[in-house]
Order: sequence, then structure tokens, then C-alpha cells
Amino acid sequence: MIEGQRILVTGATGQVARPLAETLNKNNEVWAAARFSDAKAKEELEAIGIKTALFSMGEDDLSGLPDVDYVFHCGANVDPASPEIGMAQNAEGSGFLMQRYKDAKAFLHMSSSSVYRVPVGSSEPIHEDHELGGYASYSPHYAMSKLVSESVVRFQARALGLPTVITRLDVAYGTRGHGGVPMIIYDFMKHGMSYTRAEGGESFCSPIHEDDIATQAQNLILKAAVPAPIVNLGGDDVVSVETMIAYVEEITGLTMKVEVGPEASWGMKVLDNTRRKELGGPCNVTWKDGIRNALAVRHPDALIA
Repeated sequence: MIEGQRILVTGATGQVARPLAETLNKNNEVWAAARFSDAKAKEELEAIGIKTALFSMGEDDLSGLPDVDYVFHCGANVDPASPEIGMAQNAEGSGFLMQRYKDAKAFLHMSSSSVYRVPVGSSEPIHEDHELGGYASYSPHYAMSKLVSESVVRFQARALGLPTVITRLDVAYGTRGHGGVPMIIYDFMKHGMSYTRAEGGESFCSPIHEDDIATQAQNLILKAAVPAPIVNLGGDDVVSVETMIAYVEEITGLTMKVEVGPEASWGMKVLDNTRRKELGGPCNVTWKDGIRNALAVRHPDALIA
């Protein structure tokens, strides 16, 4: 674990970065960088000793940000309205951030498994060398912008001599933000909403709990290098959305209406975590324990078993 360092975490009010910032804050001086459109989140972070700094993706003048030792760049526009906005904020914004922190000890760029081009419904693990050019059904310009961002980050790592690691995050879940797919499943059940199962079969993924993300991110940033290594960041368990639905039904007593259609509600993929295990070690939270614990925090009255 990283200790006694000055650390900047971007996007620190969000689902992925906030637990990371809170974990890092136990043994470091942490700065949370975000737009802070949610004033309550800013107050909550400051209440536990995390310092805050205003940061908007795409700005070229970042001289107002504090000097730090490590940067965990998790901030992103997850639903850019156009290709131009996606490239300006996610790609160019990452480049300007690296330029500001060219003298840092290391830089972690949180990318997305959406950059991979895979057949719908495939349960075959995807290695880092798999074909790229993916698409996120929930946001038409997101996957493109994350792939372009990786190119900018790779270039800046070499141009600046800044030790960097790029992590391609799979299905993240936990207590923060919207909670990820398992928590959305629960919300669907509560409100009588249906899930669509693909005609071709179940939708598999490698979900990773927020606690494991925080641990793995710390381990992986210490393996940052030039050129920047690319590492899949998924959990050690392979599970389908349909299996997660059945488990949430079991422990809450609720039921999900499941329909069948050409495509699943959530098109998933399974990541090959061989490289992640080599560089960052195993995950510690199994998917069942993670879902149960997250539900207990977010919906303490939900569990019946």
C-alpha cells in the first residue's frame, strides 16, 4: 500500500474514484479533484480530511491544482454528447493533466473494457492484445473517447518520461454512486422493471468490488513504467448477469421479470486477468460477498437471507 504520499484522485465524487480516495486517505494526503456539482459530496469528502480542488476535464490551464506525488486519473465524461466533446474532455483532458504532473512519481489512467471489440454474449476471456474498437450501448461516443484517451496517455508517458499504467476497468460495483450492475438489478426489481436476456445466451462479466479496485489501483500504479503497460482490471470471478439476478432474488425475496430479445439489457465481457494478477495480485472480495455487503450498506432492510 502507498503511505505518506501526496495524491490526486480525479473524479473523486464518483462510483469508482470515491472509495479509492477514501481508502488512500487513511495513510496519505489526498486531494479530490472534480467539478463538485454535488456540494454534499464535497462536504463529505472534506469532513474526513480529504482536500478538494476544482477540476474540469479538457481545461489546458491546470496550474491551480496542487503538487502531488501520484495521480489516479479516474475522472471522465461517461456520456459525451458528441465525438468532439468526448475527445476534447476525455482524451485531450487526460493529456493536459499528464502535462501538469509530468514530474509526478507515477500516473494511473483508468480506462474501460468498452474499448474491446467482442461478440455479444461471449464468455471467452479477453486479453489485453484483443481486437479494439468497441461500443458502449449506453453511450454512443464513450468507448471511442476512452480508446482515443489511451493513445494520448501512451504518447504523453513517452514524451514526458512519466511512469504510467493504463487500467481497463470491467464491471465495477459497490456502495458508492449508482452502485454498479448488482445494485441496479436490485433497483429494477424494486420498481418492477424488466431485464432483457439475449436470445444467444447469458451475459457474462468479471465484476470487481470497490475494495478490490482500491487495492489493485495502488498495487498497479507502483508498476507504472515508460512505455505505459496496459492492464485489465476485472474481478477474479466470472459470472453472468442472469446469475447475479438469481442471487439478488435469493437474498432479498424480490423477483425480476426477464424477457428475451436480440440483445441483452447489458452487453458484457469477461477479462483475462493474468497480467493483473502478476502485477497486482489476487482480488479478495468474491462476487456474492461483495453484492451482499453492498446491499447491506445501501439498502439495510433489503436482505432476508
